[in-house]
Amino acid sequence: WGIVGMLVGVIIAAQLVWPDLNLGFLHFGRLRPLHTNAVIFAFGGCALFATSYYVVQRTCHTRLFSDGLAAFTFWGWQLIIVLAAVTLPLGVTSGKEDAELEWPIDILVTLVWGVYG
Repeated sequence: WGIVGMLVGVIIAAQLVWPDLNLGFLHFGRLRPLHTNAVIFAFGGCALFATSYYVVQRTCHTRLFSDGLAAFTFWGWQLIIVLAAVTLPLGVTSGKEDAELEWPIDILVTLVWGVYG
């Protein structure tokens, strides 16, 4: 996800240099939220989940409480990322800076983070 987020960043940086690249769904205003959400939540969130699951098992010398809950957080987070990658370029947002995802996706985010906690 980090590579995808950075690639979108390169595309929007190129749009600043060559404004003629702003076409349809590839418009700067639609790709910028995708870039920030991909880098912060997709790349950063996956890194946080993976690192914490690894470190907790190693430092506490025990397995996770439930492998099923860990799998749910992984697949749930991937679903959130895919939903964001589809809805943000389509312009389906709440219109709030760094809180662009629509409320059904926000509920899923809350559910996944609650299970993670």
